[in-house]
Amino acid sequence: MTTEREEQLLRDAYAAGITQPRELANFMAQVGHESGGLRRLEESFRYTHSAEQISGNVRSALRQGRDALEAARLGALAGHPAPLAELMYGGRMGNTEPGDAYRYRGRGYIQLTGKNQYADAGDALGLDLLGNPDLAARPEHASRIATWYWQTNVPDDARENVRAAGAAINGADPPNGLADREQRFAQWAPRIATAGLREPPIQQEPVADEKPHAPPTFDQAMRTMLPPQASVIPHITGHYGEQRRERAHGGTDFNYVGGQAGINLEHPTVHSPVAGVVTMSGGVFGTVKIRDARGHSHEILHLEGRHVERGQTVAVGDPIGTMGGRGPEGAGQYAQHVHYQLRDPDGTLLSPEAFWNRAHRPVHGESVAASFGPLKEGDRGAQVHELQQALVGLGLTDANGAPLEADSAFGPRTGEAVRAFQRAHGLNVDGVVGADTRRALDAALRSMPEASSAVEPVARATRTSSLDRLLAAARGDDPSAFRTALADFTDTPFGRRFQAASAELAVQPDPAMRSGGPEPGTAER
Repeated sequence: MTTEREEQLLRDAYAAGITQPRELANFMAQVGHESGGLRRLEESFRYTHSAEQISGNVRSALRQGRDALEAARLGALAGHPAPLAELMYGGRMGNTEPGDAYRYRGRGYIQLTGKNQYADAGDALGLDLLGNPDLAARPEHASRIATWYWQTNVPDDARENVRAAGAAINGADPPNGLADREQRFAQWAPRIATAGLREPPIQQEPVADEKPHAPPTFDQAMRTMLPPQASVIPHITGHYGEQRRERAHGGTDFNYVGGQAGINLEHPTVHSPVAGVVTMSGGVFGTVKIRDARGHSHEILHLEGRHVERGQTVAVGDPIGTMGGRGPEGAGQYAQHVHYQLRDPDGTLLSPEAFWNRAHRPVHGESVAASFGPLKEGDRGAQVHELQQALVGLGLTDANGAPLEADSAFGPRTGEAVRAFQRAHGLNVDGVVGADTRRALDAALRSMPEASSAVEPVARATRTSSLDRLLAAARGDDPSAFRTALADFTDTPFGRRFQAASAELAVQPDPAMRSGGPEPGTAER
C-alpha cells in the first residue's frame, strides 16, 4: 500500500515523463533512500558521532581545522546550526553572502543544497525558491523538485541502473547506502509492474466509453474547467490561430452554450485543468497562470474573480476563479468567456486543443483525415480548421509562400495550399479534399516526428519567442499589448534572470566612483 506522499511522488514523476517501469522504480528507490522513506524534508545538522562524520562527506568543512569543526558540530547539537552550515557550504555552490549557507541548506526529498541549485530549480519549476527557500521542504514541491533533479542530474543511461543513478546523485561510486538503494528498488520494481502504478489515475471527469487511463482530450479538459450545469455544456467560441485584427488568436475561447445569457452572466466558477503551482494571479486581464510538472504554463484570462494566490499549489479541478470579461478597461470589457492559452517551458504559445488531443492521434490504421468530409472552397467550420492545422503543420503555404491562418474558412489561400499538397503527392490537382487527399494527408502527418505532436502546427509556423513579442509590442502604440507582452516575458526563466540582473545593476555604484577614478572625459592631474 502506498502512502499519500508516495502517491504524490508517483503522479509527479509520471507527469514529468518518468514512465518506464525500471526507471520509475529506480527513481522511487533513490528518492526514498535520500529522504529516509520520504520522511526527511530538511537537513538537521545533527551529527552525533564526531567531526569526521562530517568531513568524510564534506571536505570543505575542515577549512578552519578540526577543532573549529568539532565546536560547530557541538553547537549544532545545542540548537545553533548556522556556524556548521557555514563551514560546510559557505563560499561555494552560489553561497556568497553571510547566512546563505544555512538559508539554502538541504531541503526536499533529494536535498536541494546551495543558492545555485535553489535558483535553477526555482526557474525550472516556477517557484520563488530564492525568496522563500522553505517552499522546497513542502511535500507538494519536494516531489516536483525531485523529478527536476533526476532529469537534470542523472544521465539517461544511468536511470535504470541503481548503482549508476545513486553515484550521480551521491557523487561517489559506489554511492553511500548502495545496499539500501538496491533493497528499495527490489521492493518498488514488482509493485510498479503489477500494481498498476505505471500510470497513476488522471483526476478527470469520467466520460462514457472512455478507455481506462486514457489521457484527457481537450473537450474533457474544457469540461473540467467549466463542468456542465443542468445539462448545459461548455463549447468553443474561438480557436487558437484564428485571425483577430492584426494578429492570430493566442488561445482557445469557450463558455457555456447559450451566448451572453443565463449561466455565462452569473460568473460561474472556473476550475484548474492541471495540477501545478500558481505563478501569477492578477493583472489587468484577470489572469491566473499555473505551471505544471513539465513546465508548461496554463494561462486563464478575463476572470471576474480569483480564488488562488501566487505560489499556491492546485490540483486538477480545484476552483481558481470565476468567469468574466475583464480587460484593461475594466471588468466588463469583453463578453463573458474563458480565454485559455498555453505556453511551453520556453514561453512559446501552443494550441490548447492540440496539446490536450496529442495523445489521441490515430493508431493502427485509423486516419487523421478521416474526420474530414469532402471539403472545398467556401466551406467553413471545425473540419476546415483541422485541415488548415494539418496543412500548416506540413509546411504548406499559399501561392505567395505565406503561411495559412487557421481561421476555419476554406478560402482561396487554403485552396492554393491544398493544390500544392496534391501536386507534390501526385494526386489529382483539383483543390478538393476527397478520399485520396485525405489518405495522403494522413500518411504525411504520420511521417512527422512524434516529438513535435504536442506543438500545434500553427505555433510551429508562427513560432516567436516571448522576447520577440515584447520588442514588437514596444515598437507599437498599444500600452495594454505592451503590458501583456512584458508580463509574458518576465514569466519565462530568461525574463526572471534578466529582471534579477537588472535589479542588481541598479543598486551597484558606478565603477569609477567605487575606485575613486576620474570621471569619463576628464584627465588626471
